[in-house]
Amino acid sequence: MSTITIQRDHDLARSQCEDALGDLTAYLEELGATVHKQKSILTFQGRGFDGEVEISPGVAKGRIKLGLLARPFRKQLESEINRHLDARLGPQTS
Repeated sequence: MSTITIQRDHDLARSQCEDALGDLTAYLEELGATVHKQKSILTFQGRGFDGEVEISPGVAKGRIKLGLLARPFRKQLESEINRHLDARLGPQTS
């Protein structure tokens, strides 16, 4: 499996982190994923991908494992993930 790893600092307050997790949950469910939330961590599984994302004050981090069919699209998926993170958390500074 190919894995996309994410780690990004941000300035969101706890309530904004909760909003971001809610938005991510809705997006993943639109993709057909099953999503479970425990505190600030989402675990999810969909057709061809699974992973875990944590958004807590100060940091967002996660990993997404891509199945065989999704591997050829890794670069595009990683770019789309970063675009969404930029929109929600602000541009990456490091």
